Amino acid sequence: MCARSLLLCVLGIIAVVNESEASWEEWWTYDGISGPSFWGLINPQWSLCTKGRRQSPINIEPDKLLFDRHLRPVHVDKHRISGHLHNTGQFLVFRADREAKIRVNITGGPLAYHYQFEEIYIHYGMDDGHGSEHRINNYAFPAEIQVYGFNAELYHNMSEAQHKSQGLVAISLMVQLGEVLNPELQIITSVFSKVIHRGDTAPVRYLSLRSLLPETPGYMTYEGSTTHPGCWETAVWLILNKPIYITARELYALRKLMQGPVSTPKAPLGNNSRPLQGLHYRTVRTNIDFAKPTRGGTTVPYRTT
Repeated sequence: MCARSLLLCVLGIIAVVNESEASWEEWWTYDGISGPSFWGLINPQWSLCTKGRRQSPINIEPDKLLFDRHLRPVHVDKHRISGHLHNTGQFLVFRADREAKIRVNITGGPLAYHYQFEEIYIHYGMDDGHGSEHRINNYAFPAEIQVYGFNAELYHNMSEAQHKSQGLVAISLMVQLGEVLNPELQIITSVFSKVIHRGDTAPVRYLSLRSLLPETPGYMTYEGSTTHPGCWETAVWLILNKPIYITARELYALRKLMQGPVSTPKAPLGNNSRPLQGLHYRTVRTNIDFAKPTRGGTTVPYRTT
């Protein structure tokens, strides 16, 4: 029946959610009639997912980047933080403990304010050729880690900031296969076995956000949105110019995670990437001076290995 009328099926989902105590957060997916093409239809508050003009993710084209000599280095506080890793049924998300006395601030780069770290999202594919939401010259990495923070100078919390101008910063870390696992990433991967099913939660202790980032001063930046509903166009994106690394063993463990609870595991959690969105005349800036020669020759915008 759904094949005959997708609209009726979408309306059916809306009716079920409205009549039950279920949250909209429990209904959206990455495929089918509750997938990205329908996010803006199943919930009117998510209309930007369909109508927005500053949406994410995007494909980064190195030959179209604009060098901006005024872009500053990005600074992330060195404090270690603790929190919990959650399997939401759509992705894995790490959330910092809200009662923690020490906060990690993100400053510099294109940011005009201090942003407070809040969440890490993990997107990945079920094969090595897919996974990252952003692409570099149409190249997709096996996974992408997205570090989110909110504007702590103007807003009280993430929930308020995500709806407001300059509310969010999102730092994209491309994840590539390698022989040696990033030590801070290992702190997260060590609890994968405890978050196999939807609703599972595991503590993560003493994570250094600064050490999780690759050692590179180079980045690309643009004005975009969250890549999950409601696709709020309030995010300043920074795509770092080097990947971090994950081993085949850890990536295999990641691909064993499931969308559903123990009783109904459903499908694997992977392939949880939103399709690429149009650039719509936005400018993608970089602090990488391509014309400046390096020891090995001309500066490379991004290395995929």
